[in-house]
Amino acid sequence: MQKKLFLLSLLLLQIKVLSAQDLFFEVKVDATAANTSETRVFTSMENSFKQFMNDRNWVEQELEPFERIKGVMAISIISIPKTGQFETKMQVQSVRPVYNSTYESVMLNSADLNFTFDYVESQPMDYSPNGFNEQLVSVLAFYANLITGLDMDSYSELGGQAYYDEALDIARSANQQRIGSGWDQFGNINSRFALIQSILNSQLEPVRQALYLYHREGLDLMHEKPEEARANIIKALENIQKANKINPNEPFVTILMQTKVDEIISIFKEGDISLRRKAYNIMRDVAPANSERYEAMLN
Repeated sequence: MQKKLFLLSLLLLQIKVLSAQDLFFEVKVDATAANTSETRVFTSMENSFKQFMNDRNWVEQELEPFERIKGVMAISIISIPKTGQFETKMQVQSVRPVYNSTYESVMLNSADLNFTFDYVESQPMDYSPNGFNEQLVSVLAFYANLITGLDMDSYSELGGQAYYDEALDIARSANQQRIGSGWDQFGNINSRFALIQSILNSQLEPVRQALYLYHREGLDLMHEKPEEARANIIKALENIQKANKINPNEPFVTILMQTKVDEIISIFKEGDISLRRKAYNIMRDVAPANSERYEAMLN
């Protein structure tokens, strides 16, 4: 199982921990679909976004080098309606190291399909937590806090609260000031606002608690106590299942299950058959779209 768990995005594995800040994000901008010969602005974009994410302290406490939060932000330019304006799709992925291994668990793998922003080379990108922020800065700061919150929840029970609260403040401000797309509070289950509201839904608190149980008492024990680790991961999945029955189709649960499906299948391809059957039944209930793939846990 360990060999299979070591698989992850090559891009993520290539990120080097070179500074003393909190995030270590690689940013890739692909302008192929935009059909433009201008490339310099996209290089500037990559560097500016990377600097914004990486060269500031997002976390309240000081992190050790091995605790830095790594990730990738892949942006596809769809069109350029006018000079300095970009319509894009973005994929955001972050990972968490697993204790006593070189494996990194994917914490978030989410598509943002409605990311339109204005950008000119060398423009300042300043973030004010309590003030006005333009669309571009708001989106990047939103994901920085969201990713940090998920990471902190995995190390201590409900430890990401302060970061989710800030992400909600960003979403609320962006929605009220109508600074750009993707901040709908109602009527769009795929909006950033819908996602952070879902995470902070008190009825989904068991899902946040499951993040700790799954990672700290599950994956982090896998090297030394694999069966105990699998049993704890089952408990985490049961928490998610119970919350999902009360609140079906919540964005938080949907994205979490999409993010973890490959990992969960790999974990339960081995071990006690009774735990594997439990995992199989839970996954069929919570994320039925992948039902055929779960057969691998029983073979």
